[in-house]
Amino acid sequence: MKIYFACACLIVSACAAQTLDQQDKPRVPNRGAGVPQEIIKAFEPHEFDGMPYRLLLPADYKPTRKYPLILNLHGGAGVGNDNISNLRNWCATFVDKNWRAKYPCIIVVPQSPGRWLITGEEIPELTESLKKTYSEAWQERIEERNYPQGPISNGSLTKVLGLIDHLSEEFNVDTNRVYAIGHSMGGFGTWNAIWAAPKRFAAAIPSAGGMLPWKDPAEFKDVPVWTFHGRLDQKVPAEFTWEIFGRIKDVGGNVKFTQLKHVGHGAAQYAFSFNGDSQEKGYVTQYSSDKCDKTDNVWDWLFAQRLDKR
Repeated sequence: MKIYFACACLIVSACAAQTLDQQDKPRVPNRGAGVPQEIIKAFEPHEFDGMPYRLLLPADYKPTRKYPLILNLHGGAGVGNDNISNLRNWCATFVDKNWRAKYPCIIVVPQSPGRWLITGEEIPELTESLKKTYSEAWQERIEERNYPQGPISNGSLTKVLGLIDHLSEEFNVDTNRVYAIGHSMGGFGTWNAIWAAPKRFAAAIPSAGGMLPWKDPAEFKDVPVWTFHGRLDQKVPAEFTWEIFGRIKDVGGNVKFTQLKHVGHGAAQYAFSFNGDSQEKGYVTQYSSDKCDKTDNVWDWLFAQRLDKR
């Protein structure tokens, strides 16, 4: 009995010592969550600084031509190191022949062993008085999750920024048209990427995401963002996106928010094929300011955004 008790104490101590960037361990490969083999084969497997990633070049890539780059961040189901699970179902869009012809671009799909975080970013001491300044949704989230105080030691997003630099040297990337997209954990990562490096990204599409409440959205108020969230989402509350939208609206930022009335956590399948609002379906887009580009098609909107036009 004493042995069992000692083991239990060791386990509890180990769990308590985890940092935010370490608590998501690599998972058993799920082989791309049913993504067809032809899609997996279309994306070439590579590795950068120990990080697995998949790469898709334009069908008729020409070294003399500049191409936009999409950073595509997986959600929690893609966590691991198999370099397959990072390919999610919406990646089927990128290998569609017609889509590739209309939107020639470079797509990089990195794989993270945990959450999409930045090395050195600080987690504050979450005192009771500080937590009371956050929304109820975030107070509940903080109670459910482990957010230990201190700096992040090994953030995957920092490697991703290095990967983008690496690809920009290897290929003819149009650095005025680098975009970030992602769903769920990848939606959080998308918000985090533009928070950490707002001058690197021309635009972003976070789906069913959120941002840690101690971070200031005003840091990226000039980055064009089109965010999507299902109203019925039980995994990531839509309040997370409403909160960011409201804070950016207060500072005259550039965010479009499409709430999907009858949708749960699967907002990605709508976000990455969106082609205009529908009152009948309950797809309604709101705008934070008159800066917002009101283009209906999500890809036409994305590829029209440029750093040198801000």
